[in-house]
Formats: sequence, structure tokens, C-alpha cells
Amino acid sequence: MQAARARPGRDERASEGPAREVRAWDLPTRLFKWTLVLLVLNAWLTNQWGDAGIAWHMWNGYAILVLVVFRLFWGLFGSSTARFANWVTWPWTALRYGLDLLRGRGRPYLGHNPLGGWMIILLLAVVASQGIAGLFTVDHNGLYGGPFANLDFGDPTPVQKALSRYHHMAFNILLAFVAIHVAVNLFYQFVKKDPVIGAMITGRKPVEPFADQPEMRPGRALWLRAVLCLAAAAMVVFGGVKLFGGSLP
Repeated sequence: MQAARARPGRDERASEGPAREVRAWDLPTRLFKWTLVLLVLNAWLTNQWGDAGIAWHMWNGYAILVLVVFRLFWGLFGSSTARFANWVTWPWTALRYGLDLLRGRGRPYLGHNPLGGWMIILLLAVVASQGIAGLFTVDHNGLYGGPFANLDFGDPTPVQKALSRYHHMAFNILLAFVAIHVAVNLFYQFVKKDPVIGAMITGRKPVEPFADQPEMRPGRALWLRAVLCLAAAAMVVFGGVKLFGGSLP
């Protein structure tokens, strides 16, 4: 059942301005998204450089893992549109939304719609699995590897080869998901006139009867929470490597 839109208060009316816009995405969420895009691109570039780029590639991988863990924390402690609780739905809810969309009855969402939420989960899972596999990966000549490449698995060579193959194969899987994600966003932006791309740049959307929430609620001390989440993410990644016997480059 569609939630009734509350009567806008003074702060909300001020935030809408002449164009009647509301806040959709906080700046930490937007910085996460575009930084992750740049890091994934840089991961591909540094891999193309061969041995000359291996150190950059490894540190780039650590940065990706830190960002993914940050997004997990931010999905718990971020603003209202960033929190998983507001856009991770049951699969049948996403299916029902998809059927409504095909029938021309898809309702606008301020944040991720039910199908878009599952796409984000899949993208994060592929990026995370590729980064984790990179921690165990050795290069083609066996000279360089991730921090766990030399751990004793009993029979390490097959494990290393399997994870190395997946590490390289997962990038193609990621590209396929990215292509779908971009195509869907372009469809919403230019066909359905839902400015999902513009909102991830500006952080704002025109006022509509959104199905999820009327406006993003940042909560108190947004940037303090963001910094703490980022620091906790770095501790999880680098502390985890050291805790389980890995070595940083």
C-alpha cells in the first residue's frame, strides 16, 4: 500500500526550492559509487601493465575491498536511502515490481527500486568475490601474489590456480552486470524520465509520489558516521590480512 506523503515542513520546503526537488542520495554514497567505478577501471588498466603495474594493482584491490566493506557498514548506519533495510526486498517483491513495470504500472522510487536493489547486491557480491580471490592469487610467472598466495592449503597449487582463474574470469562477469546496470539506468533516465543518473551526481530528484520515502533523511552527524565507517572498513581489510597471516606489499 502506498504510503501517504506527509505534509512538508519548513526545512523540506526550503530544500525543494523553486524546482521542487528533494534530497535523494547523500554525498558519501555518491562518492562511494564513483570512486568504485574509477577503481574498477584502474584495476583493469594496472592489470594490462603487467609486472610494472602489479604493486598498483594490489593496492588498488585493497582500496576496492575497503570501499565494499565501507558500503556494508554504510548500509547499516548511513542515510535513509543508503540503508539496506529500505531497498533490499524479498525476491518475490522484486518480481512483482518487474511485472508491474512491464504492464506500465511501475511506481517511482526515491532510492533503489526492488529490482535495482538486487542488482546492487549482485554487483557488490561480484566485486567483493573478485577482490577476495585476488588476495589468494598468484601471477602467471609465480613471482607476485596476494597476501595469502603462499599459505599452506595442503595442496596449494590447485587452489591458487582456481582462485587466479576466477579472479580474471570474474572481471568479465562484472562487465556483464555493469553493462546491464548501465543499460537499465539509461532506460530509466531517458525513457521513463526518472533521473537516476543525474540524482547519483547531484544527490537530488524532482518531487514525485515515491513508493519508498518522500525524501532522504541523512540523520545526525552524517560525516562523522561516514568517517567512522571508512576507518572501520580499513581496519577490517588490513587488520584481517595481518590477523590471518598475510603480508602487505
